[in-house]
Amino acid sequence: MSLLEAEIILERIGPVVETREAAAALSRSVPSTSRTLGALAEAGHAHKIRHGLWSIGPTPPDPYWVVGDLTRPHPAYVSFQSALNFHGMIDQIPRDTTVASLDRARRITTTIGTYAVHHIPGDLFGGWANGPRGRVATPEKAIFDLAYVSAARGAPPRRVPEIDLPAGFDRAAIDEWIAKIGDPRVATMTKRGVRQILARAVR
Repeated sequence: MSLLEAEIILERIGPVVETREAAAALSRSVPSTSRTLGALAEAGHAHKIRHGLWSIGPTPPDPYWVVGDLTRPHPAYVSFQSALNFHGMIDQIPRDTTVASLDRARRITTTIGTYAVHHIPGDLFGGWANGPRGRVATPEKAIFDLAYVSAARGAPPRRVPEIDLPAGFDRAAIDEWIAKIGDPRVATMTKRGVRQILARAVR
C-alpha cells in the first residue's frame, strides 16, 4: 500500500486518529501503522499531536478541535479563560488551552500546545455550543466553570481580568447552573466567585 493510498483511507476516519484506529483501518499492525504515520508526517501529510494520536492532512489541527480526542473516552469542551478569550470577553490569550471534562484534572502536553484539563462532574457537565472550532462553553458557562472549579477545591475565587460581557449575556443561566450544585457550601462559594467575576465586568 502506498502512502497516498494510506492517507486516503485514514482521511475517511480522521481528521484526528489514534494509532490503533489507523491500524484497524489499514489492516496492519500497530508498529507498522506507526511507521506509516511517521512517513506521512515527514511528507507533510500528517502531524503527530502526541504519542499515539495523529491528525491527517497537510494542515495542523485547530488546538480547540482536538480536546475531545485528548480526553477519550471522556467528553470535553473548551471553557474557562480560553472560552472567555474565544468570545472576546478578555484580551489575554491563556498560556494553556483550558478544558472542562469528565476526565480527571491533569495537564496534557502536545505538539500543538498544552492543555489544562479541569474535572467537571456529570450533573454540571454541559453548556457548550458546537461551532467550526468544536465545543466551546457559552459565556455564561465559562464564568460558572471558573467559579465552580475554585469552589470545589475550597480555594479562593479565581481572579480574572476585567471582562466585557457580550450582548445578550444571561445572568440567569449562571444561576440555573448554580442551582444544580449538590453541596450547599460549594454552591455558596461558587455564587460568591461568580459575583466577584461579574463585579469586574463591563458591557
